[in-house]
Amino acid sequence: MSAWYDAPMQQSFEKAVDLLVARYPQYTEEAYEFMRVGLDAAADKFCKDDKSPHLSARELYLGACAHALEEYGPLAGKVLEFWGLRTARDFGNVVYNLIEVGIFGKQKGDSLEQFDELPDLQRILNAPYDGSESPLFNP
Repeated sequence: MSAWYDAPMQQSFEKAVDLLVARYPQYTEEAYEFMRVGLDAAADKFCKDDKSPHLSARELYLGACAHALEEYGPLAGKVLEFWGLRTARDFGNVVYNLIEVGIFGKQKGDSLEQFDELPDLQRILNAPYDGSESPLFNP
């Protein structure tokens, strides 16, 4: 997924989100805004080379999870769940919805199915608080 969302945008982010929320009501406006900010956080963490701002599904997901933990702490899981983000596939759905309307970009080889192979969301978000090993620190 491209870390820069200035791909051919025929509409503003807000209008795109309104369209997506109407089309996919299982995800809230906040889910899309979170993914936009989460993409930036992941890009800051993983894109050291400005010439290639592309993120893998794993990098975007883990970077966004780390951002959720920084922002919401032990409530991260509940906050994301309230917005409709319950699984890695939900992250992928929101990303691909944003691709669909031209907000995010993708490269050849990127696929929604890549999100199905990622670690369990609740495991990642609970790990700092239950003492288990986190995939965030063992990518």
